[in-house]
Amino acid sequence: MSIESERKDLADNDRIAVVASFGTSTTVARSLEAMVMGLEKCNYSVIVVRASDDSTPLRWSKAYSGNAVIVRKPNVGYDFGSWALALHIYPQLRTRRFVLLTNDSLVGPFESLTGVIADFEASPGDVWSATNTTQFFPHIQSFFMGFHSGVLDDPAVKDFWFSLRVETDKQRIIGKYELGFSQLLFGEGFAVSSGFASERVVAAGLNPSITGWRRLVELGFPFVKRELILNPTLVHDGGHIPEFIQSKYGIDPRTWI
Repeated sequence: MSIESERKDLADNDRIAVVASFGTSTTVARSLEAMVMGLEKCNYSVIVVRASDDSTPLRWSKAYSGNAVIVRKPNVGYDFGSWALALHIYPQLRTRRFVLLTNDSLVGPFESLTGVIADFEASPGDVWSATNTTQFFPHIQSFFMGFHSGVLDDPAVKDFWFSLRVETDKQRIIGKYELGFSQLLFGEGFAVSSGFASERVVAAGLNPSITGWRRLVELGFPFVKRELILNPTLVHDGGHIPEFIQSKYGIDPRTWI
């Protein structure tokens, strides 16, 4: 693990976002850069945890002039491992008023994050997610999660993050960590809400971020999942994604990954 940014300390800010990123190239994808810039424009101090086997410094475009903390780590542990590392390096972030954990499995944002962030900050509960699903059983989707004051410092929640073990199988990670984290939150009695509740997006048992990609965008979620751009055959209308995003935002999402 190393910190390659000029800034190494955690900003004195009540709003912190940790972005888990993976990449084989040292060039920062336009989507990741847009995410960091979008969060910073919403007054969040950003920590990017980049998992890669190449430790060469990241190359940002000339358009980026922000002040994100860049943490580099080997490519192990997937996103949950990256978030856990940030929580370990910067324990003080666990008590900040608004903390976001997100990742670069999303392509976007294609417009301002103001609406999404406002929904999180105004949410009355303890934990917020952009989306939830009833697939397998009800749980929040982990690619965009928000935590209100002190939740991440709760003993049971801390134990979850600091007891993670390296897993190499994606499905095991989903079952053990994404589903397991929701089970922990529900079991501990935390109030959990979602900005784009599954029932507004898809039928019961379906994945809103995959099957409901179009509806999510229409509702104001300015992202699509990267896997849909790379493999549009995952859904019957996946081939229409570039045209739809182009018509709505004037952006070809294929150029952002």
